Amino acid sequence: MLNLLSSNKQKGLAAVEFTLLVPFFLFLIFAVAELGRGLYQYSQLTRMIRDAGRHLSQSIITTRNGVPSDLIDQNCDNCISDTLNILMYGANTGTSKLLSGIEITDISISEFPIDSGILVISVDYNWTPIFFDKLSGFGFNNDAIDLGFSLNSTYAVRAI
Repeated sequence: MLNLLSSNKQKGLAAVEFTLLVPFFLFLIFAVAELGRGLYQYSQLTRMIRDAGRHLSQSIITTRNGVPSDLIDQNCDNCISDTLNILMYGANTGTSKLLSGIEITDISISEFPIDSGILVISVDYNWTPIFFDKLSGFGFNNDAIDLGFSLNSTYAVRAI
């Protein structure tokens, strides 16, 4: 008889616990998904830079006897624009970007130190989350907090 009375008092308790814990678990799932997506995109960015660096070093070796003083297309048979295309599209010509949101202005190609034969490709990619790009200040701050951040990757390759 005592068990019947105590089970009647607990009806609906599981539903209340479920309702309280669902937002926390959903937040945890979305945070892990965003972290995984960020790590995947960083891995893809570094792979893209390595491929572009290898192409640039090979194209400079085959067109010139060394790195030109000015890294421009006219000095190396369009090697810079081909490298940018390989970095962004995965091929010399392409229309579909390998990483959404990457722009030519995010990429820099230089020789450092000067006259060393070491080519440095740097990308400063602005990563933005899928689910929420800004977090409100919840009344404490009028400005929303930007959840995006910059993924930086650099690759150096010798072209001699």
